[in-house]
Amino acid sequence: MWRRIALVCVLFAFLLNCGGHWYVLQGVAWVNMIRDYSQMVPLAQAVAMTFSGKYPCPMCKAIAEERQTENAKFCSFSKELKKISACDDVRVLEPTARPVTYFEALAEPRFRNDSPTTPPPRLALL
Repeated sequence: MWRRIALVCVLFAFLLNCGGHWYVLQGVAWVNMIRDYSQMVPLAQAVAMTFSGKYPCPMCKAIAEERQTENAKFCSFSKELKKISACDDVRVLEPTARPVTYFEALAEPRFRNDSPTTPPPRLALL
């Protein structure tokens, strides 16, 4: 259950990050336009008026304006990034090498030659 909730939250955050909220708002605006236009004309004509682009509602105009503002901010930010990345003074420093010591194996393996005691000592059983 918690995994599904987490996945829904991640998906929601991803959609917001990709601009999905604009599509949701645009869908709400279209539904409202169809509802409003269908009160004046038949439904087929209301749908045609909604998607023709000739009769935008105030919500559609506000959404288009905000999307343009958001795109302009992103474009100016990407231009600044290009200026920074095109700089010749940027140098990548190589990491300094340090000797790494690993576990050193013995030259010759050691074996036990003594046999186990039989029977085991009684004190060890307590």
